[in-house]
Amino acid sequence: MKKILSLLFLILLAACAAKEPPFDAVVVFKEAEDNMRSENFDKARKGYQQIQEKSPDRSYDAVLMLRVADTYFGEEKYSEAIVEYQAFLNYHPVNKFAAYAQYQIAMSNYKDLTTIDRDPAPAYAVVKEMRKLLEKYPKSGYEEQARKYIAICQDRLADYELYVGRFYYKKDSYKAAAGRLEKLLKDYPGSTAEKDALYYAGLSYSELGEKDLARSRFETLAQKYPAMKKTALAHIQKL
Repeated sequence: MKKILSLLFLILLAACAAKEPPFDAVVVFKEAEDNMRSENFDKARKGYQQIQEKSPDRSYDAVLMLRVADTYFGEEKYSEAIVEYQAFLNYHPVNKFAAYAQYQIAMSNYKDLTTIDRDPAPAYAVVKEMRKLLEKYPKSGYEEQARKYIAICQDRLADYELYVGRFYYKKDSYKAAAGRLEKLLKDYPGSTAEKDALYYAGLSYSELGEKDLARSRFETLAQKYPAMKKTALAHIQKL
């Protein structure tokens, strides 16, 4: 009797399995795309990953890898997005969407930017990744955007150096202040922070008794920024 029941159970299982519809990657992909358009990123990602898992020949499919990365970007999970975009580039470095993936790596870092007093690493990364985009994909169509974000982040990095330099100045650490401000003037000439950097560098050198260096910074300030000429000359006269 037990053997008969076991046999019947196996037959029922086989019947249920036979009724299960075959996996249709096309249908799943369409559903995932619909979820992407509706910004249901988690559902969309599960669909793309299901195709990768159940269709081994598509595990590293370019479109699927890129879509998975885009779902993370859409969810503002930028660290995960960077990993997935980089994986795409590792497997598909000459794909027609490679420039897009490189751009998205840079933009994921850009989206991670916070206030000027926080870690400047994302700004450095944006500059690095956008330059890589310009070098590796010179006719990608992203050239204007890449240069724009490089300029924005260089200004942010200059602002960060100014923030640190002023912090040292206010703490009476004039040598450290001058060092950071000189780095700013060297690395980011013409930045939006240049005017204040020249001013505080002049003040720092004045406090250090470095009259020639102070005079040089105030003279440059007066020449490049006419609105600051009166202030600069007043400080020169005090030297």
